[in-house]
Amino acid sequence: MEQKLKIVIVEDEPVSNIYLKNLIQETRIQHEIVKELDCVVDALAYFVANPKVDLIFMDIHLGDGTCFDILNTIAIDTPIIFCTTFDTYAIQAFKYNSIDYILKPAKIDNIRAALNKFLSINQSEQQNYLGRIDQMMDSFTPPQFKKRFLIKENNKLKIVDINNVNFFYSKDGQTFIVEKTGCEHPVDYTLERLEDLLDPEDFFRINRKTTININQIFSVEDYFNSRLKIKLQNNKKDLDLVVSRNRVKYFKNWLKGVS
Repeated sequence: MEQKLKIVIVEDEPVSNIYLKNLIQETRIQHEIVKELDCVVDALAYFVANPKVDLIFMDIHLGDGTCFDILNTIAIDTPIIFCTTFDTYAIQAFKYNSIDYILKPAKIDNIRAALNKFLSINQSEQQNYLGRIDQMMDSFTPPQFKKRFLIKENNKLKIVDINNVNFFYSKDGQTFIVEKTGCEHPVDYTLERLEDLLDPEDFFRINRKTTININQIFSVEDYFNSRLKIKLQNNKKDLDLVVSRNRVKYFKNWLKGVS
């Protein structure tokens, strides 16, 4: 019987965690998720106290810091597959027993290739793995985010530059883009799809129905039930912009540049 691969997942977004576990399952590689961790503090405690596992899937940004806070504090010689939204840490990540660096949203082919790479690399090859980083990085393609939207209105086409977007919202199954001027237009994207298309450094989905532009925030106020209320510059639409309670922590991290 094939021995199961013992895996630890370090990921603070519940949705991303479930998505990753489903992709690993789809590869049909025999494995066992022995632990799921969502913050630096818990990860440090776990890796100090527990025996070595075979492989770690690790996000870069966590709720209370980055994975490098873990890796620079304790020695972890377990191979790591990094899964993150940002391409800017790729070189740094490969200093830490890295097998692969996958950009979110990961695809089944990405996960399968990374796991097969791990299974095919023996210990001696891992020690020489850093020597192949430059070759890997030459083929590394950073994500491309939308710079503009093409809007059709009354048989005319209008271009809306991403820098002129105040926020996006959905209503009755339709998504709308709201410009700084207050003009709004329907777009053929769901908010879920927009999360993949928009630069996460500039745009954040504060609740199920709204995604805002950080450059348009005028103020952030405490709101009842441990939520936050956002006021945007030039917002002429009568729409409450409230950060959901379960996203407040991630929103604050995003404001600080560590989302």
